[in-house]
Amino acid sequence: MAKLSEIANRLDAVMDLMGPVIGVMLLVIGMETYRDGGSLGWPIAGAVLLVINLWVAWRRLARRRNPTPSS
Repeated sequence: MAKLSEIANRLDAVMDLMGPVIGVMLLVIGMETYRDGGSLGWPIAGAVLLVINLWVAWRRLARRRNPTPSS
């Protein structure tokens, strides 16, 4: 059972890092859409999503590095 818990923790860390990857993809697609005559809202939405995902990933990975002792 210890192996299953370790696998779940690693999978959770990978999922934390997938958010910024998706944010970068949306930013790139939004910039291409804007260059092709689309709305300025797409690159702005991509940038906002990327910043939020980076912030969430940073917080979760920092918490994973420094776990608080349980009381």
